[in-house]
Amino acid sequence: MSKQKVVLCLIGISFLLAACQPPAPPPPPSPTPLVGKITVAGSTTMQPLVGKLSEIFIQQHPLVQMEVAAGGSVVGIRAVHEGTADIGMASRALKDEEAQGINVYPIALDALAIVVNSENPVTGLTLEQLQDIYFGKITNWKELGGNDLEIVPVQREISSGTRGAFDEIALEKQEATAPALVTVITAGDVAATVAKNPGAIGYVGFGNLEPHLKVLEIDGILPSPETIKAGQYRLYRPLSLLTGPNSQPLAQHFIDFVLSETGTKYIEEFGWIAVKK
Repeated sequence: MSKQKVVLCLIGISFLLAACQPPAPPPPPSPTPLVGKITVAGSTTMQPLVGKLSEIFIQQHPLVQMEVAAGGSVVGIRAVHEGTADIGMASRALKDEEAQGINVYPIALDALAIVVNSENPVTGLTLEQLQDIYFGKITNWKELGGNDLEIVPVQREISSGTRGAFDEIALEKQEATAPALVTVITAGDVAATVAKNPGAIGYVGFGNLEPHLKVLEIDGILPSPETIKAGQYRLYRPLSLLTGPNSQPLAQHFIDFVLSETGTKYIEEFGWIAVKK
């Protein structure tokens, strides 16, 4: 057989083998981009944290819009039940009746810091003394080694998760009854009231601490991530995101991001104590 015929045969065999090969698999489809709007409502304590997390989430998913509103934990719980928000924010543990039909995702722990005016010489209280202040049994700072000055206890309004956590944890499921008690709406209002009144005392979450407030020790312990993790500082509460049967599926993508390794890293970078899986 001539060389030319051999070459032609080999070429023909190559074509036959190529024709018998299965077709190459198609390239994997590109991920479907997330599109839509997620509405969030609830705890004013959590609003700054969730707002920062939503900004990062939107950077990763530019076709998603997020609206993060406050109003208090009660507002967030109700909004998820009624379907007026996709995600609720609660800065206290939910009551049994509130948790019915709701998915609760704890994302962080937060201290209830007890704060006084920066000019107040008192550096710490026992938990019993704190209770006596809010129940009106101790009414003057001189009873606690401070100045001869009326104590003005400041509390949050009833829909506040911080108020609910304080009443449950610090006051052992009771409400404050001190005659000089002042009720304000937001954590910023607590800070402003304490800052301008030398006799005032109040409570704020870690995220609402301001340089001009003095944080008191409780039973000899200052609040910090370390003392909370060690179980030494007792006044702390969970911060949770909530979804319900009316939450759109897009909301779960944000929840998953917050609970991911990346999300927990950001939570800790922002100064909170992340709840890790």
